Amino acid sequence: MHLTADDDVLLNRCRGFIEAELEQIITEYLAAQARFEEMADYLKDDAVLRRLRSAERRYVLGLFCGHTGHSYVTNRLRIGLVHRRVGIAPQLYLAAVKTLKDIIYRVFERHIADHERLDRTARALEKLIYFDITLVFDSYLRSLLGEIEQARTSAESYALSLELQVAERTEQLEEKVIQLERALAAVKRLEGVIPICGVCKKIRNDKESWQQLEQYISEHSQALFSHGLCPECYQRQMRALEGLSEDDEESKT
Repeated sequence: MHLTADDDVLLNRCRGFIEAELEQIITEYLAAQARFEEMADYLKDDAVLRRLRSAERRYVLGLFCGHTGHSYVTNRLRIGLVHRRVGIAPQLYLAAVKTLKDIIYRVFERHIADHERLDRTARALEKLIYFDITLVFDSYLRSLLGEIEQARTSAESYALSLELQVAERTEQLEEKVIQLERALAAVKRLEGVIPICGVCKKIRNDKESWQQLEQYISEHSQALFSHGLCPECYQRQMRALEGLSEDDEESKT
């Protein structure tokens, strides 16, 4: 379905009566769109409706501008990007295009008496609309694929970030384990039966030597001793000292 220069000429010859009926075409088209549930709420917004009417005017007049050059193609590609951005589904777009084509064809029938010219003009319009659909879908799909690629890249980046975090955390945990193992290796434990003198409280070590209790425990654990007197021993020592003082006084007399 190749669009020719003759097709452009045929459509451009219709521009006059299309402009004359443009507002009626747009009104009928929007009324048809409002019957779609997906579009009904969208068209209730007056600001949105005004923008849409303006965009549709430009689109319809563009069909009859007489050329399909760079600016025409750019405009159709932009339509695809806009549809993707606002979330208009492809099937809804196709239904809208068919509705508009049917409305315009009825305008053709009212203004083109020659059946042969009417038929050629209708075919030219169909070719052009097919060309539009191709452009719109091309940009729509490119935009969609771009979003998918961006999402994939983001997911891969996030996965890599998680992998690095896990590796870093694993390294930290391994270091903690090493530190813990070193700490456990440094801990000295007292276990088993310890032979101790019942009178002097010295302890017999592995070499069969007798050690002070404090020395033995210090060598076999992390404990350190700080010497002092308990209240009972303190009183006992004080009484002993007082007894010595009394003996000294008696010896002097």
